[in-house]
Amino acid sequence: MANTLAIDLTTDLGRVEEWAGTLRKQMPFAISKALNDTAFDARTSLGGATKQYFDRPTAFTQRGFGVERSSKRNLEVIVGTEERRARYIRTQITGGPRSQKGFERLFLGQVAQSGQIPADAQFIPTSLVKLNASGNVSLATLKRIKAGLSTNNARGGFFVGTPKGGNRPPGIYRRSREQLFPYFLAIDQAARYDARFPMLNIVGKVYERRYSVYFKAALDRALATAR
Repeated sequence: MANTLAIDLTTDLGRVEEWAGTLRKQMPFAISKALNDTAFDARTSLGGATKQYFDRPTAFTQRGFGVERSSKRNLEVIVGTEERRARYIRTQITGGPRSQKGFERLFLGQVAQSGQIPADAQFIPTSLVKLNASGNVSLATLKRIKAGLSTNNARGGFFVGTPKGGNRPPGIYRRSREQLFPYFLAIDQAARYDARFPMLNIVGKVYERRYSVYFKAALDRALATAR
């Protein structure tokens, strides 16, 4: 018969089955690599985005994100905040009352001894406190205050509590020439943050742009080097 095409189905099906088997074997590796590459891109994007959504973020904040890698046996990757930064950054993501900051916990012992300010109190610095380039009180300043902090307002150094007379609010004051100058004022209610850091949207956009590219590259490489 003219114009006929002979196909050896046995041979072709064997090749298809071999290729399908290789594909099944290499698929978990490709998925895992694509997930990990995408996750690390997302971590980089989150660090960069802090400059847009935070006020002068420190390097500590910019590096506040981590990745838990996936593997061929566990095709799940996690992008999140690192443990030391989680409490602070999480509130920026979800909103809500802020927890005590590090400098507030630094003064915890003296605050509790005062008997006038709750141990979980929060403080706001006044204009007398010099801030660093990131808008925070320097660690050196905090240590100097802590070293001179007492609950006796008749001595020199720093005083924590509610000053007598003058209807002044509770806080941390510096003594100088028999006067008290407010450095930190205690607040009655926990400060609240608005949700302002769209972490899920940032990660989602990175996934949409990068995952399929990384997956195709990883699968092509896996198939090309498969034995």
